[in-house]
Amino acid sequence: MEEPINYILYGSILVTLLVVILIVFLFRRKIMLFLMTNFSDKAVKTKVLEVLEGDTIVVDIPKNTIQPNSETISVNAENETTWTVRLIGVDTPESRASLYIDEAPFGQEALAYVEERLTKNKEIILVFDEHLFDKFGKHLAYLYLPSGECLNKTILKEGYGWTRNHAFDIKFKSEFEKTQEKARQKQKGLWNIYITKGILKEEYKESEHYKEYRKRVDENE
Repeated sequence: MEEPINYILYGSILVTLLVVILIVFLFRRKIMLFLMTNFSDKAVKTKVLEVLEGDTIVVDIPKNTIQPNSETISVNAENETTWTVRLIGVDTPESRASLYIDEAPFGQEALAYVEERLTKNKEIILVFDEHLFDKFGKHLAYLYLPSGECLNKTILKEGYGWTRNHAFDIKFKSEFEKTQEKARQKQKGLWNIYITKGILKEEYKESEHYKEYRKRVDENE
């Protein structure tokens, strides 16, 4: 005689599995970061010291500096106390003039947004790709907040920057390009004034915002 099916037991197991799946789904980004920072050689915890541009920050040197692929993540300098980090895959308009480039429209807005998100001493997680440095010696990294949010992607999503093409492949290139295209279609952020990277809309050039921008640029020349 066959034993009756214990529906209560199987029902409890099914409910438990569904709860576990739901928890993993809801906290997947935090779980991923926990695993990476504790068991990976591609992620480090650190604190924000200063935001230089919408895509460039200065951070404290992480205590758990690591050496993946025999290439040190730290610049080889004994007196080094900070890292300058460039957000990989992202390019924001310049917020200030330099010897080589002028301030760009929407640069100050991009800088202000990132400064608001990355207050001084804010704890962050840097995740590295295959290439650790750009040609200027800045660290290249994906910046994650403790919530699991990737700020590189958020900058593109909210229209504060464009995708940046590197001379090498990066892990999230395709995802970043899709995110940028969605922001462009919705005309979010800088897409209100740019046709594409570096090319302004003609109607924007008639606006007060542009006239104020030109005034600042002319005064700095």
